Amino acid sequence: MSWTKDVWAESIKIFEGIKDLPFIKELADGSLDPTRFDRYIAQNELYIGNYGRQMFQLADMMPDPDQQEMFRAFAQSGIDGEKAMHELLISRFGITTEVKASVVTSTYNRHTQAAIDSGSKEVALAAMLPCMWIYNEVGLYIRSIASLEGNPYKEWVLEYGNDEFTEGVNSVLALADEWAASTDGATRARMTRAYLEAALFEYAFWDYGYCGPDKDYSYMDSLKGWI
Repeated sequence: MSWTKDVWAESIKIFEGIKDLPFIKELADGSLDPTRFDRYIAQNELYIGNYGRQMFQLADMMPDPDQQEMFRAFAQSGIDGEKAMHELLISRFGITTEVKASVVTSTYNRHTQAAIDSGSKEVALAAMLPCMWIYNEVGLYIRSIASLEGNPYKEWVLEYGNDEFTEGVNSVLALADEWAASTDGATRARMTRAYLEAALFEYAFWDYGYCGPDKDYSYMDSLKGWI
């Protein structure tokens, strides 16, 4: 079995937990309170700004020019698509994006930056993978159950479940498997740990959008009970 299949199986409880979050269910049927969506978008604006820069940092770590070109093209396409979608929704809902980074956003950004700073392209890619892969899987899931007619969040659903984004994610998954197969067992173990921690941050990100700063997010500090 490939590394991505292994790590997906190991993290399935986190993914199933994401699908069960009220934020996801209410986003799908269009009943999500706009104030909760506003909080999510404002934090996502902060997160994606850093994540986009980190994607290009990761591209610079790739020794293969073809891999660099593929990853940069995917990164730019994703950034452009998300920026356009955000601009539309920010205008529609009057969202204020000048907010302080939440504990979830800041900790997640530190996690991915630390993986890049480790100097291991394999670990860096593993840490950054959940943001694109889980978002895509959640987008596909929501698209399969969503009521799109009259749904004020329709653009979000369509952005993360579209064919172009899915194809890009699949290319990155193939790259992750190629690197994992070519490295040693210790590095693969670090890849898995970096991925699992990032997957838990993905859960916390949507959880924060719904619950806000008053909830205890200390569960981010440990994978115990999640894998």
